[in-house]
Amino acid sequence: MKLKTDFLPKLTRGEISLTQALERWHVPGATLAVVSGGEIVFSAAYGMRDGKGTPMTEGTLLECASLTKSLFALLALQEADAGKLALDRPIMDVLREEPWSDDPRFLTITPRQALCHASGLPNWEAKPMHMLFDPGRSFSYSGEGYYLLQHLVEQTEGRDMNALFEERFFRPWGMEHASACWTPAVGEAFSVGFDREGKVRKVRSERRTTGNGPEPNAAWSLYSYSGEYAKILCRLIRERGGLSQELFGEMTAPQNAASAQIDWGLGFGIPKKDPNVLWHWGDNSGFQSFAIWDKVTGDGMVVHTNGDAGREVYFPLLEQALDGGFWGDIRDFVEHAE
Repeated sequence: MKLKTDFLPKLTRGEISLTQALERWHVPGATLAVVSGGEIVFSAAYGMRDGKGTPMTEGTLLECASLTKSLFALLALQEADAGKLALDRPIMDVLREEPWSDDPRFLTITPRQALCHASGLPNWEAKPMHMLFDPGRSFSYSGEGYYLLQHLVEQTEGRDMNALFEERFFRPWGMEHASACWTPAVGEAFSVGFDREGKVRKVRSERRTTGNGPEPNAAWSLYSYSGEYAKILCRLIRERGGLSQELFGEMTAPQNAASAQIDWGLGFGIPKKDPNVLWHWGDNSGFQSFAIWDKVTGDGMVVHTNGDAGREVYFPLLEQALDGGFWGDIRDFVEHAE
């Protein structure tokens, strides 16, 4: 997958108008970053961050939603590289917690299975959870699997995920605005989320501490924007995210068949039509996002939007920017995965 040579000239000349797309689909704002050869070559913000007309700027924070999973997968694989986590040892062999399910199959879930959505756990469910299938035997998208593995990593390191993200990624990679947990500072920089009609749907004022997915949460709670998130892709492209060649190979190789057209690695989807491409999407109420990169060409893109119709904006934009015959396969998967 390569960045089309005419995309950035057309975008900067206004021949490709992201603003018009936002207006058409009632999405008030977006951020965009373009990566070429492992470097950020374009980063910008468009539209509004709230219902008062406040401009969206780089530094405005949006919910990255499930894009969080990819960064957490990198953290978990760093633990494996350091010999602190075994990808194929059952999590409950080590985790000092009561099982989250009464089903004995829960005791056999491994980190690898959690990361490639082969755990058999539901996406979100109150405890005791039920099991959808024998771990390792199928695919079912599961935030619970990631959250379970987060508990093991936090137990191992003696710190929560937000502190680990800060130490491993945010500070060394220059992600000065990012956070994996809501704080008052996040609230000051936060964008409102909007529904498909462009009406305010979500206004955050506090940290989420209750429900099935409290924060910090490996499945959803990263706050950032495209220009920052693209730094993660650049580190993966240029430095394997700090992973050994072996673990980077594990991350970016198919581990589970997610559909007839899509495989899943350890933290990313992989289109069968181009196994060098890694991608993930984010979908929280009021926010939709997408990140994609090619481990060989080093090209990619990140888009964050503050509206429920964000998918209608970012898929046409991605197709105009990046070549590849897999866009229909990815979109079909995203629309039916959760």
